[in-house]
Amino acid sequence: MRYRIGDTLIDLDAREIRRGDALVDVEAKVFDLIVLLLTHRDRALDKRELNTALWGDRPVTDAALSQQLRKARRALGDDGETQRLIRTVHGRGLRWVGEPVEADVAAPVPASLPAPETVIPAPARPRRALFALAATIALLLAVLAGWRLLQPSTPAPLSSGTRLAILPVDDRTGETALEWTRNGLMGLMASLSGQGGGLDVVPAGNVLAVDAGARALDAAGAQSLRSAVGATHLLATRLRRIGPVYELDLRLIAAGAAERHETLHGSAPAPLAVDAVAQTRRWLGLGALPDVHNRGITDTFLAEAYARGLDAQLHGDSTGARRYFEICLDQDPGLAWARLGLAIAQGASGDAAASADNAGKAAAAAREQGNEELLVASLRQLGSLAFRRGDLDEAAGRLEAALADVSDSRPLVLTELLVAQASIEDERGHFQRSREQFEHALALARESGNRRGEALVLVNLASLDNGAGDAVAAAAMLRAGLDAARAAGDTSIEGNTLANLGATEANQGHLLDAVDLLEQALVIARKRNDRQLEMLTTLQLIWTLAPFGRDAELDALTQQVASAADSEHNAWWRAELEWALGAIARRRGDHPAALAHFERARGLYGDAGMTRNLAPVLADIVETAAANADAPRAHEAAAAFRAIATADARAWAAWLPLIDAQLRRVDGDRAGALEDLGARLDRAPDAIGAAAQASLFQLGRWQVESGRSEDLLVREAWRPWLDHPDAIGLRIAALRANGRGADADAEQTRLERLRHSPRLDLAPATASPP
Repeated sequence: MRYRIGDTLIDLDAREIRRGDALVDVEAKVFDLIVLLLTHRDRALDKRELNTALWGDRPVTDAALSQQLRKARRALGDDGETQRLIRTVHGRGLRWVGEPVEADVAAPVPASLPAPETVIPAPARPRRALFALAATIALLLAVLAGWRLLQPSTPAPLSSGTRLAILPVDDRTGETALEWTRNGLMGLMASLSGQGGGLDVVPAGNVLAVDAGARALDAAGAQSLRSAVGATHLLATRLRRIGPVYELDLRLIAAGAAERHETLHGSAPAPLAVDAVAQTRRWLGLGALPDVHNRGITDTFLAEAYARGLDAQLHGDSTGARRYFEICLDQDPGLAWARLGLAIAQGASGDAAASADNAGKAAAAAREQGNEELLVASLRQLGSLAFRRGDLDEAAGRLEAALADVSDSRPLVLTELLVAQASIEDERGHFQRSREQFEHALALARESGNRRGEALVLVNLASLDNGAGDAVAAAAMLRAGLDAARAAGDTSIEGNTLANLGATEANQGHLLDAVDLLEQALVIARKRNDRQLEMLTTLQLIWTLAPFGRDAELDALTQQVASAADSEHNAWWRAELEWALGAIARRRGDHPAALAHFERARGLYGDAGMTRNLAPVLADIVETAAANADAPRAHEAAAAFRAIATADARAWAAWLPLIDAQLRRVDGDRAGALEDLGARLDRAPDAIGAAAQASLFQLGRWQVESGRSEDLLVREAWRPWLDHPDAIGLRIAALRANGRGADADAEQTRLERLRHSPRLDLAPATASPP
């Protein structure tokens, strides 16, 4: 039987799907799902019926069926938004709703395509929170490790469920010239291990992130490490040299303390790593490595050059990585994995055009060879490049294509791809889709015991909650992510989570807690020599300390950021600093200086095309210009803000009533501005998020100035902010204006105690780092 729906031809006998003249690559189980729905299109099929038909008695999660459904829709040119062929019938299951026509295979097929999806604008974001998550997206999009060397044969179906983590090599040779073997041979073995199918290999970068090489491999340590990265097996190796002979000791550790041992001998380290992979696959009952003779893998020189390139990549040395990968390609231009390695090194060093060219060539080679591993890695790199240049639609398409090529039996790579894709969907404004993908990734991470992956998902889910203005939910999610990161031993995720949690606590008015968290993040950032995290955490600490008037600490911290921004020519850090300096100057009543800082930040953000940061700076310019009675500047900044809000209404529309009130005030209608803002808060007394907070504090200042401050003492919205120095200051003024001097004195004492809290005394290393 053959059916045609629009430009799509479904051939049940040949088990093929064609769109136009192109054959669509579709997995067997995905095709089975399509057939089930198409042949039972008179009714909805519930999940139990579908699961039984597809998997029999094997227990599966809802996520497994969701993954098959997503791939089925993609194969048919359908999606979860339009559901023009497969519809989700809530409470009943899935139903085929397209109108298939029995077709002659020779009949022409129309070339029409489904309409493009609608992009929903992003939600409102707090003005100063969760700054470190963009680094997580870049981390996931970039292919840092876990490469596959050269061109393998088409892999067999992945069905064993084995997840292997290869640990850094314990180099006992004592030779400085062999330092590259610790990470390079680990990367080489990770590259080879997945060839031929049957294994989900933990990327080498993830293994390094949890400091696997420093852990004891007794029963408890091995179990902890497996849980940290979601592995079922660990491969530990030790390299020695006895005269001209190298020895590589292998130790395969599985659950229940089961182990296998072997010692290999050879004349060079790199070929021993190749032999180690072959031995490990035999132990695991997997097939031999693909036949790669005459493709360079047995060549000692090429294997070592590739391993050295991976070592440089894992150390963040893009220049060194480029040199070694170029050596490989000079010897054999057909080495597709070396070409992809070069592409990633080029991208990391800023040569985006060359990176895209080489990644595209690697992807083309992967399609020609039917190489799933190479194709997924190439698409990730192309997605990373698109994300960096701001083309979110292309980035999403690349990641979607990569997801379609990943088997469900590879939860490790699938988890990270889903997090990357969900992060991009969040940036595109597809919030529900983003949350569904994050939750799918969280289920995969937990099912596979992958604590590092669990932490990564939880931190990103917190970003969604924070974007929706729910800082309480975001904080709870971040604390769960912090527990998972610490359990995994991943200090990079731990540091980023601490910094984001500090920003989120500050957004709720819990400033002392925020300072504690940010100092912890700074310790980790400096220990890891993570300059990006260090600078952004320091900037958040500046914002958090500013309400306490701690001028000495603020001056020291701003000097740190200024020095780093100038020495490293980092325009982003400089823009963030100018924004913070503007807020400090405004707090001190120096409105002209504040406007000068804000305008510098505006220029830097505008030059970089960073509208997410530019919009709140414009809002600050409106507020400051209005306070300075500078109506022309306030109106000009408001018009620029409104242009951004028009393009991204869901993100910034909530700010417009506040901006309108400020314009009304600077135009001379002070009473009307106060009434407008009070009415807005009366209509939404439980509003949460940055716009509601800014409106509340602006209303409080205007009420004090106008002698109508009694509202400050009764409005319920102030309750969560009563430990914030600015809120306490306004409350003191309101108490005095209403004849409650004793209460005002008590609040003044509390404010002074808060400003001199020992928790605000920064550690010497924080205030003046080495």
